[in-house]
Parts: sequence; C-alpha cells; structure tokens
Amino acid sequence: MIGAIIGDTVGSVYEFNNTKRTDFPLFSKSSNYTDDSVMTFAVAKWLLEDNEHTHQKLEDIMVMVANNYPCPMGGYGGGFHSWLFYPQSLYDYDEQFGEIAYKSDTGRHPYNSWGNGSAMRVSAVGWMFDTLEKTERVAKISAEITHNHPEGIKGAQATAAAIWMGRNGKSKDEIRDYIEKTYGYDLHKTWEYWHPIYQWESSCQGTVPQAIISFLDSDCYEDAIRRAVSLGGDSDTLACITGGIAEAYYKDIPKEIAFHMLSLIPDDFMAILEQLYDRVGYPKYIVNRMEKRIAPDFIRSLGENEIFVFGSNLAGMHMGGAARIAMDKFGAVWGQGVGLQGQSYAIPTMQGGVETIKPYVDEFIEFAKQHPEYKFLVTRIGCGIAGFTDEEIAPLFLEAHNLENVWLPKSF
Repeated sequence: MIGAIIGDTVGSVYEFNNTKRTDFPLFSKSSNYTDDSVMTFAVAKWLLEDNEHTHQKLEDIMVMVANNYPCPMGGYGGGFHSWLFYPQSLYDYDEQFGEIAYKSDTGRHPYNSWGNGSAMRVSAVGWMFDTLEKTERVAKISAEITHNHPEGIKGAQATAAAIWMGRNGKSKDEIRDYIEKTYGYDLHKTWEYWHPIYQWESSCQGTVPQAIISFLDSDCYEDAIRRAVSLGGDSDTLACITGGIAEAYYKDIPKEIAFHMLSLIPDDFMAILEQLYDRVGYPKYIVNRMEKRIAPDFIRSLGENEIFVFGSNLAGMHMGGAARIAMDKFGAVWGQGVGLQGQSYAIPTMQGGVETIKPYVDEFIEFAKQHPEYKFLVTRIGCGIAGFTDEEIAPLFLEAHNLENVWLPKSF
C-alpha cells in the first residue's frame, strides 16, 4: 500500500502543473499526500476492523478519517465532497437514478459516479485476501458505496485484481490478459502511444488502463511511477494506482524513497500501515523506520558511536540550551561554533535568517554521508533561542531523511 501513497505524493505537485518529462524530481518541499492517500488509509482501516466488510462500517470510517485528517494537498471531488460532508444534498438521488443497493441512516448513498476515486483508494484490498474472487468482491463493495456506476466498480476491481496478481507472482502477460479479458480494457496500446496524447481524465475508464500500462511497460518501481506522472492529467491519481500495482509486482521499493514517504505520514496512518503489513507479512523495514530513526526529545547520554547534533553560534559560546549540554556532557569546545567536537556536532543558527543556516546543514549532511560509522542524533536546532519554527528548519534536512545514520526530531 505504501507504493500507492508514494505515487500519490510524487504526483501531487504535478496534478495542476503537468510534466511530460520522466526525469523530474521525485520529491520537493511541496510534495505531500492528497485525498487519494487519506481515503486509501480509510479503506485499509475498514478492512482491518470489519471482517464482514459492510457498507455502513466503511461509510463511518471514511467520514471519520476525512473529518480528522484534512488533506495536506489537493481536495475531494465535488460529488464525493458532498457525500462526505453534505449528504443531505444527495437526497434526490433516488428520483434521478432509480433503485440503489445501499443507503444509510445519514442519507448517504451512491451517486452513480464513474470517477477514478474508486480505483485510487482500493490498493489495500489487493493485499488482504487469499483468493482473487474475494479480492474482486470486496473491491466492488469498496467502490459501490459511492461509485456504483459499472465503470466505477470495474476500475476498483481491475486495480485490486492487478495488485493481487502481482503479489502472487503472476507475470505481466498474465496480468494484462486477465484484465483485458475480464474488464475489457485495452492494455496493448503502449505507454509510448499514450505519452504524447494523454490529457486530463477523471474517469475510471480514462485513468485505470493508462495507469496499468505505465506499470506494464516499466522496468522497476521507480520507473513505473515516473511513467505514470509524466503522462500528465490527473497525475497523483494515475501514480497512486500505478504505484500500488508496481509495489505488489516488484516487491522492491528503494529504501530512500520509502523512508522519505514515511516521514510525511501521521502516526495514526503509520499504525494502519503497520497493522496491514503485519497481517500480510510485508518486509519490516518499511513499517518500523519511524520508530527507529526519531531522535529522543531529551538526550542526556550517548552510545559509543553516537553524535549529539546541536544548534550553536559562530563564536562557539555554548552558554545555554542544547549547546550547554553539548559542552558539559559531549565534548563541545568553547570557541568552536561549527562541526565535530568530541561526541557533538555544531550547526550555527544565530547569524541571520534560515538561508544562512542552510549551508551549514548541507555541510553536516555531507559529513554524515562520509561517516556511516556514526549515528547522528539531531536536536531541534534553531527552534529555541534562535527563534525559528520547526516548519522553517525541518525542510533544510530533507536530504537527511534518506540517511540511515541520521535520526531527526519527530517534528522534523
């Protein structure tokens, strides 16, 4: 499932600023998960908590998650937004579309959508079940609570089926043939065919085939994501669908990509991810990284190879805060404001704005790369006496998320 979340996040900055290049930066300071990921976690929570897989429980969880976790990027489509927050606006649905299979006491019920939202949120379904038949049946339930149009259901089922087949060792030819035969999508048009002509599409029938093709024509997980995003259009949803399938098939997301993504996920979503992967036996490095690489809030002792990273001033006057602890306990040197000193490392933060701190952070990151024998415990540099906020300082450490010997404050 993390493969889908990564795809959504990588595509988030390109949704309304499309790129046709494949060599774009995977992450930027603006990258974050969108409504696609929020609802993906909601579906996963439903699967973990409701063995009966009822519409009502799914509704309750979707509404709760949407209210508790506003989207950092993007927003819900019009129909789904009404379904979540203004269900009374859908009361006239029966007169427009006739009989429906599900209607809750709140007035929420499907609204005949064929949009790609049903496919983008379904990835966890592809992981949970032993048989393809059950996977497709539960995928149908996950879709029809809102997207009860045949195309909306089909998009969710095809995506979940491709994930199930990928994680169960089916070849790309087998996946292609089954999806084409069962769901009628044309998967023989290549990514090279679609790349120059593809435009914005919000429908399942105009998104799911191209997302699957991006996976089928790829060489690895990262290549699949790059192909999906560079098609253009609804890039976060395309890459979310592609990423879920590619993760299941390749079973090898580069650690630096996975770790960066996990640094953006709220604790409650991490708990859902961990429960899901515990259930299906997924590699542990994916789910335990956050616990392992968060620096303690209060550091009063160090192991043999641990380095205390603190904010200083250029003059090296270590008079208070973390700097005083570094001098009293960990070998910081009075008069030395930059670099390694005993079991401490000084990053000056008192000489001006954030832009004056960045070169020293970059220097620290390079030092950490060259010294994998050390474990660097970073304090909230600049967020005390220097007066900066976590939101100002944390982006300076973006590249450090990929270094397994650097532990950052939880707020970073």
